[in-house]
Amino acid sequence: MKRGARANLILLAGVVALAAATVAELRRERTLGVDPLTALDADTVRTLAVDCAGCVPRRFEKHGQHWRMLEPYAQAADDAAVARLLAIARAPVRFRRARDGLDPRKLGLDPPQASLRLDDTLLKFGATDPINGDRYADAGGTIALVPDRFSALLFARAESELAKPPASNGN
Repeated sequence: MKRGARANLILLAGVVALAAATVAELRRERTLGVDPLTALDADTVRTLAVDCAGCVPRRFEKHGQHWRMLEPYAQAADDAAVARLLAIARAPVRFRRARDGLDPRKLGLDPPQASLRLDDTLLKFGATDPINGDRYADAGGTIALVPDRFSALLFARAESELAKPPASNGN
């Protein structure tokens, strides 16, 4: 076998191995979705509040089928942005333990780096796990590790969650 053909065959084997690993990881993460962070139904939530270290607190309230930002601006909110915040409550849990025996300060949960209040449910978010990059979350007396795909939403600027005005058509 020629050198070029052998190199291409090795590269092809590497691509196939990476694709198989990706599919296996996606399947594994789908099974993790069986244990969500909370059992909240996003459709029933009427109020939402986001607080985080170094950012302006944001408050939302649902009016009919749409969300309205109450703080720091009193105007219509982007329903899709609020839906992404609501989805945090259903984040898949990789690991869950009772709060007893864990030091919340070491996990960045006392004080929390960010918090999300959905009606009467308070979720606190701390530091990230140094090995896997998962985020520690305090949910109802348990400490959970969840994939950190939502930090940008918690630390977002309030302006990114406002409803966009209709585009002008030049008239």
